[in-house]
Amino acid sequence: MNQTLSFGINHFIYDHSIRVIPSDISTHIHDCYELFYFISGDVTYYIEGQAYQLEPHDMIVTNRRELHRIVFHTQEPYERKFIHLKPELLSFLQGEDYSLFQYLEKRKLGYYNKISAKEVISSGISSIWNKIEEATKEDTLENHLLIKLLVSQMLIEINKTYSRNKHIIMDSFDNNDKVVSVLEYINGNMEQKLTLDVLEDLFFINKYYLCHIFKQSTGFTVNEYIAYKRIMKAQELLSQNIPVLEVADLVGYGDYSNFYKSFKRITGSSPKKYEKQKRL
Repeated sequence: MNQTLSFGINHFIYDHSIRVIPSDISTHIHDCYELFYFISGDVTYYIEGQAYQLEPHDMIVTNRRELHRIVFHTQEPYERKFIHLKPELLSFLQGEDYSLFQYLEKRKLGYYNKISAKEVISSGISSIWNKIEEATKEDTLENHLLIKLLVSQMLIEINKTYSRNKHIIMDSFDNNDKVVSVLEYINGNMEQKLTLDVLEDLFFINKYYLCHIFKQSTGFTVNEYIAYKRIMKAQELLSQNIPVLEVADLVGYGDYSNFYKSFKRITGSSPKKYEKQKRL
């Protein structure tokens, strides 16, 4: 039987669940920061072309621009906790001199996402997780404030851990150099025509072999990655009040119909509806 504890207030969600029979979690992205605490299971966590093998008490952090997915290798029961939060949760604590989100934001996409179990435990981050979970069990104004303070404390410890131990928490990846080059090209050329044939010509690699090594290295198909990254860029541009048709062109969709279908499939909303929501 699956078990779940879930709690939410404005700009914050806490979830602790156990899945007896896990299934793969498809490619997705959040409009918030995610703090992920791994407890048990047999998984690989793919983020922006990097593959993180997880051990109990490892922690994963992702920002609002990082595409990720989770793949299970066996049917071992899966247990994890996560926090979704937006900066607005802690706006009363943010100052010009220090940002609670500095290391969540300043990392290169897909790099330094994992904090090792050793660091999570020695820094006291695991203890803070337990205190936050305890505070979610009773929905009171006092606990709402306590949660905000505990999350702030956790972010400070995360920043301190990153600042002193980057070399320790970085996995040793065996990524194909060609895949890395393709990833960088895709991210820097959203407005260009991006097809397997184009990539084959640009990088002098058979497109079928590229598909194989790209999926093997990143966990995503080439076309899946391109589609998600284009829609992520489109969301960013729409938030800047750029007209919908212009946005479609800027992210490489010459045909609005295809842009509409991709945007709706990935975000669950039409481009124009998303644009209106951002203006509210």
